[in-house]
Amino acid sequence: MLNMEQIATWFLIFIFYSFAGWLMEVCVGILRNRKVINRGFLIGPICPIYGTGALLLSFILREPENPFVIFCVAVVGSAVLEYVVSYLMEKLFRVRWWDYTNRVFNINGRICVESVVSFGVIGVLILNVINPWLLSILGSLPSNFLIAFAVIIFCWLICDIALSLWLILGVRVTVGTMQPDATEEITQNIQEVLMNKGKLNRRLAKAFPNQTPSKKKPRKKKKS
Repeated sequence: MLNMEQIATWFLIFIFYSFAGWLMEVCVGILRNRKVINRGFLIGPICPIYGTGALLLSFILREPENPFVIFCVAVVGSAVLEYVVSYLMEKLFRVRWWDYTNRVFNINGRICVESVVSFGVIGVLILNVINPWLLSILGSLPSNFLIAFAVIIFCWLICDIALSLWLILGVRVTVGTMQPDATEEITQNIQEVLMNKGKLNRRLAKAFPNQTPSKKKPRKKKKS
């Protein structure tokens, strides 16, 4: 089992990759939209799906592997992770948070070749270059400082998750109050609704400018 120092180390590595993923999303947004978009469903500058993917890859391939093996595992793993997260978020919040429908070789708009191949290349860099560098830096820090810093970041993350979920559940309720079968109406109005609900919800709306509601069957009205 991992001791406290190891847990703190890997948690901070998770945070690093989550922040790096958020930063990458922001850079891609600047290139595509010519403006800064604070990506991610959390309020803070973090995309946990990237940190989760990096940790899973690091734990699955503990021993040094051929770069081609790392690439293949990263491609398959990122595809499964991204598809599952997209599916679960759509089921939970009835809103599709990203959509690759217009990309070539996509599966249900949830994953596409472009994204998983990129993650495959990043996976090779993570295991062969970035992880050794991070472990070296974190390993040089005093144990007490490392653990205390990890605890502070963990508390911040919990608060961010709680507040973000509260906001997103508000979005879910907002979408649910509209006609479930009126997909076009929801697509046109969801941004306006979010922008009118306050500053933090406006941040959420800007983070996902292309979000679309999940298609659901109309609800039957209860007979009085």
